[in-house]
Amino acid sequence: MNRSDIIKHISELYPKLSRKEVEVIVKELFSKMAGSIANGKRIEIRGFGCFSLKHRAAGKVRNPRHGVSIDSDERYVVYFRAGKELRERVDVYGR
Repeated sequence: MNRSDIIKHISELYPKLSRKEVEVIVKELFSKMAGSIANGKRIEIRGFGCFSLKHRAAGKVRNPRHGVSIDSDERYVVYFRAGKELRERVDVYGR
């Protein structure tokens, strides 16, 4: 599912909102989420999961395709941890 699928689904659920209004709402929501994460804030969506930043130290990384080791700078990466409800739903689906 991508952003256009989300917009389409919400538009179908709420026919009183125009597709353009839903598009603005979804884009603004994702923009605010990205901005908060970029500023180091943690986002928690109950039943779904948490987004936060993790620091990765500088060091050597290996390209598995070519087997070449290169130096990597320190960086921050987005970390997602699934919530309990999402983990349980995925576990049932996987069986």
